[in-house]
Amino acid sequence: MTTISSLSNAIRVALLATSSAALLASSFVYAEEEQQIERIEVTGSKIKRIGELSPTPVTVITGADMMNMGITNVADILNNLPSSTVGLSPETTNNTIFASGLNQTNLRGLGSDRTLVLVNGRRFVAGSSGSSAVDLNTIPTAMVSRIEVITGGASAVYGSDAIAGVINIITRKDVQGVELDVSHVQPEQSGGEESQFSLTAGGDFLDNKLSTVFNFTYAQQQELRPTDRDFLDNPVSSISNPDTSDGATARIPYYGRKPLSWLNEAGTFFANDDQQYTFDKNGNMQIFNYGEGLIDGPGTNGNYCGPSCEGYDPVDYGFIRTPLDRKVFTLNTDYAINDDHKIFTEITYVDYQSNGESTPVFHTSNSIQADNAFLPEDTQKLMTDTGMSGFNLYRMDREFGSRTYNQDRETLRLLFGVEGIINDDWDYSFHAQRGQLDETTVWGGEIWGDRYNQAKDAIFATDGSIVCRDTDAQAAGCVPLNLFGENQASQEAIDWVSTSAGQTAETIQTTVGLVVTGALFELPAGYVSAAFSADYRKEESETKPDQALIDGTIFGNTANPMKGEYDVTEFAAEFSIPLLQDVFLAKDLGIDLAYRWMDYSTAGSDDAWKIGLNWAPIEDLRFRLTKSKSVRAPNIGELFDPGGQTFESFTDVCDLINVELGPDSNRKNNCQAAGLGNGWNPSADWYQGNRPGTNSGNADLKAETSNDYTIGAVYTPNYIEGLSFTVDYWSFEISDAIEYIEVGTAVRYCYDSESLDNVYCDRFTRDAVTGNIVDYVQSPVNSATFEVKGLDIEAQYDIPTDNFGDFRVHVLATYLEQWETNPTGFADDLQVEVGEYTDPRWKAMFSLGWQYDALSLEARSDYRHSAVADNEWKSENNNYNDIPSHTVWDFTGSYDFTDSLAVRFGVKNVFDKAPPRNPYVYDGDGYYDTTGRAFFLGANYKL
Repeated sequence: MTTISSLSNAIRVALLATSSAALLASSFVYAEEEQQIERIEVTGSKIKRIGELSPTPVTVITGADMMNMGITNVADILNNLPSSTVGLSPETTNNTIFASGLNQTNLRGLGSDRTLVLVNGRRFVAGSSGSSAVDLNTIPTAMVSRIEVITGGASAVYGSDAIAGVINIITRKDVQGVELDVSHVQPEQSGGEESQFSLTAGGDFLDNKLSTVFNFTYAQQQELRPTDRDFLDNPVSSISNPDTSDGATARIPYYGRKPLSWLNEAGTFFANDDQQYTFDKNGNMQIFNYGEGLIDGPGTNGNYCGPSCEGYDPVDYGFIRTPLDRKVFTLNTDYAINDDHKIFTEITYVDYQSNGESTPVFHTSNSIQADNAFLPEDTQKLMTDTGMSGFNLYRMDREFGSRTYNQDRETLRLLFGVEGIINDDWDYSFHAQRGQLDETTVWGGEIWGDRYNQAKDAIFATDGSIVCRDTDAQAAGCVPLNLFGENQASQEAIDWVSTSAGQTAETIQTTVGLVVTGALFELPAGYVSAAFSADYRKEESETKPDQALIDGTIFGNTANPMKGEYDVTEFAAEFSIPLLQDVFLAKDLGIDLAYRWMDYSTAGSDDAWKIGLNWAPIEDLRFRLTKSKSVRAPNIGELFDPGGQTFESFTDVCDLINVELGPDSNRKNNCQAAGLGNGWNPSADWYQGNRPGTNSGNADLKAETSNDYTIGAVYTPNYIEGLSFTVDYWSFEISDAIEYIEVGTAVRYCYDSESLDNVYCDRFTRDAVTGNIVDYVQSPVNSATFEVKGLDIEAQYDIPTDNFGDFRVHVLATYLEQWETNPTGFADDLQVEVGEYTDPRWKAMFSLGWQYDALSLEARSDYRHSAVADNEWKSENNNYNDIPSHTVWDFTGSYDFTDSLAVRFGVKNVFDKAPPRNPYVYDGDGYYDTTGRAFFLGANYKL
């Protein structure tokens, strides 16, 4: 059984990977001259066609295939597609506070916000506040009929966010009876277990007028810690090369644990006798134990020591994969008003939790006075003997527990629609929906910064008791805090200092849409079909952080409230025009046209268009071409993020030293035009400290624009039954892409541009008298470009036999020719990423399936080509730039014991392939499997 499949052979003859299922609700019959001709709708278009198919390439994944692969989350299959890469995921968001546990996909690596996810052809509410990307945790796998992946610009058909393509998730519609499904994935080494239970029920009621499908899914994914895997427990990092001779590389790999030599959980300090001291668990002072010794070499090597030293070891903290706990309820209904019209509804409710975790709070600037009441006697004597009035205590404060980021996300989506037949030639579909996401985030393991400082400064009172030095703090209830050793602090002191903080957020999406589709008139080659649509969408988002986060009174975290909204009105038209049919060198020839006009309350009006050509010179061979303009309007976070105050150190390029270093004479001329003459310098204290400014969104952003095209061919030879082959060359050129610009970059390119009329000069303000930069805003601007090109290849061969079952071979591969981005538009900032491990030249999936009666078996592999860490690498940089190719194999199968009971089984990552032993990717980095060999078992029972 194949894992990534096209649909029927008849459709593959026309277009290998094009779906023939209706997006809006269901296909219907068009009658003419007593013939019944099925009119079908094709993904990538809203037109229901008669006898022809769209030129848009589509990859199809069935829900049954996902479940047979042991997949419990839609994102897990999408992120393995060669045309895709990992967006935000449980592997990449553990320390991303507001995004912990999100699952998003990222077509072509162009970003999750440039990948539009639809459910049954309609939009779904975003998965996090301020974003437009859908969280795939909200989609239950048991409800998936299939997933259709359009890897090309589709804004003319679907609107904004479809620059890189569209993921259209089609849910099951015809369920009769009750299904129970259970599955479990058990890794060979503990950690990362996955379990799922689902109940699906459906049927026809009220004389078959009412059809319903209900699903409840509970899915749980356990956390994966670095200590749970041998290759993570024994990490790979890098150090400066101890060999500093001429020709030696600057950095080399370091294998094994590498604790910090100046920080630990008991507290450590440096004394005037040139010794480093720490405390045992009971608070007794002792010489710091460096274990195998400080790491030899220049640079920062001396900050680290051998595995057994008493320093802080990051391997002991945090997650490699964030745990998830999901509950999803779905209820879809269709009610036939009569033979020509029906009402449909979709209700989704999701409640899931994710829990990120990082180190405890820590202090590297922690002044301890000589009269601290908790100091051991020998420490006090050491300080007296060496003339120390105090010292700085470097410490991980484990008493307060690890910092945790607990997030609860509730999503409710309500959709109501009506569709039906207007007349023999035309039909319609109308829908209105409201989606709402409520997020609650709580930080645990936090402390009040002022209380910590008050409680640690403990002294003896006149009666011999230990109190906080600050009398106001004493009056407020301050409890002295013992920081010497581990777990020496009283519970009362921990309670006084510790706290939690949180934020709530609300995102609301409201949409209304109408589509009218049908046949305009008949040409000699067939009917000219059309679809006209009108859409209205409103997006709203608001965040409400606790006051402690706004004030910055807790350790390490600040946040400001955000509130923003926009709406958009859209009108679109599509036409499918058959030009030739059954003539010499034109078995069929057709052209598709699409145009969409959009009016945003924020970014203004814009448009998108698409032209597609579909030509089959002979029955066995078909060529296809699409060219389009797509757009992405800025999302709420990019527009309205309130940010907050920041402090940055940067260079003023108009100063005496740097003004002559700019390209050509632009910098010098622009600095003079700004009133900064030759020989100007900032005031004496300007460079002495970090300068204050603001991080924020940018309400003046406009839409991004992408010009893309695809040229492809499909070959399905009649003389080899079951063989099909497709190849598509594709290209994206994105301009005015939204990029976050830091103040140093803004100052540089304000003056290096051809004139002062550019997007960078408005990002900062100078004092009218001194010329010093006194304020700045770090925010996103429309400055970036992308150029991405490549080749998609898909081949499938079905081999039925009379006595040995049926075989299927399937290959899906992507070759990346070009992946370049430039955040500023200046030549010096061009980033060539093709061939780096994030964007390897080749990615591929291969499967070999065999089915014999009730037994199905499959071997499947995921391949990533050999790559480098950095294309700008030089031999003197390091000796670990090369990253080898990587292949992971899964062996899976299923057996139908009866018509009611089917069992699934398999081994994932059969050969226990770990990520490459390289400092860049040893921990997977979201691109390589970190679970290791895992066994899965599942069963489906139909009542």
